Amino acid sequence: MERLDKQIRNVWMAISVLTGLFIGGITGSIVYLITETAILGILVFAVFPVLLPIYSFYRYRNWCFKVHDDHLVINHGVLRKTSAVIPYVRVQHIDTNRGPLERILGLASLRVYTAGSKGADMRIPGLSSKRAEEMQEELKSKAIESEKGYDAV
Repeated sequence: MERLDKQIRNVWMAISVLTGLFIGGITGSIVYLITETAILGILVFAVFPVLLPIYSFYRYRNWCFKVHDDHLVINHGVLRKTSAVIPYVRVQHIDTNRGPLERILGLASLRVYTAGSKGADMRIPGLSSKRAEEMQEELKSKAIESEKGYDAV
């Protein structure tokens, strides 16, 4: 199984710390105002900036995918584990996306759109730009190849 680029772990953890400080500040203040106990407010404040980065670490650790000859497997999740198998014959198109932060860090996301119900598309975040482009071409060729022997009727 292939993992995401390590830079995305650092981005997720940094965002988690900032989010944790914000949420911790609000909840710690509320707890202090209600209980008038400074130590309790400080403890509540400190919980979020510690727990959220731990969650992000496991989020990164549990993200993996594998390109097979006839399908793509994507596994992710911390509290709720998800395993998706995408047959190439169901692939409609593949996009790469790079937001401003991703461009600065040389990262990209790959989105695979499939035929099916709502939410049938899958996103692989935190790939190096080069790997995202390679995967886009590889999956495109595998999807075209899989259509040759497939009769939809």
